[in-house]
Amino acid sequence: MKPKVRFLDIQPYGDKFLLRDPVGISPTFIVSPELVFILSFLDGSKDLRDLQVEIFRKTGQIVNTKDLEEIIKFLDENFLLYNERFLKKLEEERRNLLEKGVREPSHAGEAYPNSPEELKSFIEKQLSYNLPKTEAKGIIVPHMDLRVAGKVYGKVYSLIRENKYDVVLLLGVSHYFHEKPFSVLPLDLKTPLGILSVDRERIKTLSALFDYNIFHDILAYKQEHSIEFQTIFLKYLFPDIRVIPAIVSHGDIETLKDIANKLTEILKDAKNPLVISSVDFSHVGRKFGDPSSYDPSFRDREYIKLLSELKNEEAFELLEGDKNKTRIDGQFTNFVFLEVIKKLGAEKGELVDYEIYEEKPTDSKVSYAGLVFS
Repeated sequence: MKPKVRFLDIQPYGDKFLLRDPVGISPTFIVSPELVFILSFLDGSKDLRDLQVEIFRKTGQIVNTKDLEEIIKFLDENFLLYNERFLKKLEEERRNLLEKGVREPSHAGEAYPNSPEELKSFIEKQLSYNLPKTEAKGIIVPHMDLRVAGKVYGKVYSLIRENKYDVVLLLGVSHYFHEKPFSVLPLDLKTPLGILSVDRERIKTLSALFDYNIFHDILAYKQEHSIEFQTIFLKYLFPDIRVIPAIVSHGDIETLKDIANKLTEILKDAKNPLVISSVDFSHVGRKFGDPSSYDPSFRDREYIKLLSELKNEEAFELLEGDKNKTRIDGQFTNFVFLEVIKKLGAEKGELVDYEIYEEKPTDSKVSYAGLVFS
């Protein structure tokens, strides 16, 4: 037996760690640093004897076979190992979610109110900006916590609230494990204001254009806030709109262009489509692996200028040049976004607002912005 731990989200929690499952199959656990240390060796190449040797070599301590067996049993019982048992459970969960036909909100009552009336008041407060109507073909809007970035959300959506759209292509980013470069959620989206319907016909047509299953990563959507946070604004402003919720997780320029071409193809008969890129910008500081935080606006401004000029290849290469040092999470999503809106006739973008959120306890900063493209 050579156990292999699967992709998990592990974060500090006091003197321990939170172990979260990004696809929502396993419960969240509070675990010891010692267990996290052992998990780091479970790469599928070592049996129990190899693990004992490796741990002894690193720490000088002997872990007996029975204790290791108990750890492996715990991980296996909770579907935390990448093995046949987990893969069978994963397929079962995918099938159950598809059969259900609706994605439940995972952040209602936390990031925004769960009560319809309270949510309406919450959204109207965000939309309190008296800004001129903009005939936007696309918008870049944050997926930062709504309670933090409400001003930027509000300004962008205030600019388009009087517009009439017949379909929305909602592009998010992958905060969870994603195997394919691109995926689509074929489920209606439940919100406290009612169901936001997906465009099933266009999604079906889109699926046939790919040589892989674009629903393969459906479980990643269960907790994905880059999709969910936009749904409450869309349902409130455009209650009868149909959406195509999608995530661009990775890819080179040719792969991303191919995705954009396929998306443009299914939108060619739309009367007035809106394309949304739900992204944040730089992530810097100790929380993200830097020695300390710093002002990332120098990189953001460069990148935003290229985005506003619709220079998607130049913007992509800018980030590639230093391996996206400030961790702008919209690199892939924004490329597809710009490629699609250019094909839909957009000619320019304008920066609406830009802000940096500082999390002092972790000495970290996250930037976010709003842009409109017409």
